[in-house]
Amino acid sequence: MITGRSPNIVLISLCGLLGTIALSLYFSAPFNWMPLPPPNATTTQILEFGKKYHTEILLDTWLQQFGTILSVIFALALVQLAGTFTTLAGRLTLLSGTVITSLSLAEGTFALGAMQAGDNGHLEASLTCFELTNVFIHIFLLAPSLFLMMGFALKRATILPAFFASAAIILGVLFQSLGVIALFYNQFLIIVIGVLMLQNLWTIAASVTLLIRKMQIADTTDK
Repeated sequence: MITGRSPNIVLISLCGLLGTIALSLYFSAPFNWMPLPPPNATTTQILEFGKKYHTEILLDTWLQQFGTILSVIFALALVQLAGTFTTLAGRLTLLSGTVITSLSLAEGTFALGAMQAGDNGHLEASLTCFELTNVFIHIFLLAPSLFLMMGFALKRATILPAFFASAAIILGVLFQSLGVIALFYNQFLIIVIGVLMLQNLWTIAASVTLLIRKMQIADTTDK
């Protein structure tokens, strides 16, 4: 429940909005401003890619880490506002956020490792790090879904309309299920992108709704 003693709703909403924007830019990079080399790229192709897109790789890695941290903070803040942080669902949300942040940092480490190894002339290390970055698209999908855990934590909360919790659970189940299927059939990764876009829309809608409810409470208090 949002009250006068609630944490700063504006900052929480900004975490949701800025995190979503950062991750959207990160996910769109291969399709817009940083076309990735093919999965079977040669060492020469990887080195050329690293030199050509040196700045873009650094920016993309930062966007991933920045967006992930803010998105996890937003999810944990929602659970805190809902008063369910100490429940099983609340603790599982914390676990999921920890796993996702760890995976994000690991992927960023290998991305930077591939670039640095190439700059230092360590060709085998550069190729190995590049190969490892391609694995994370599947590992992220197999990790416990933040939306699924958060959805259960918000199920009986009043900080957001009830359909937000139901939508989060549905998106989480889809994300988790498609993650297993995509492990065997890569073509399902396209559908996963669609689910990610829906999750982004959910976060934006939830952030805006929090702000609106905060303003409504403020108006009521002033009167």
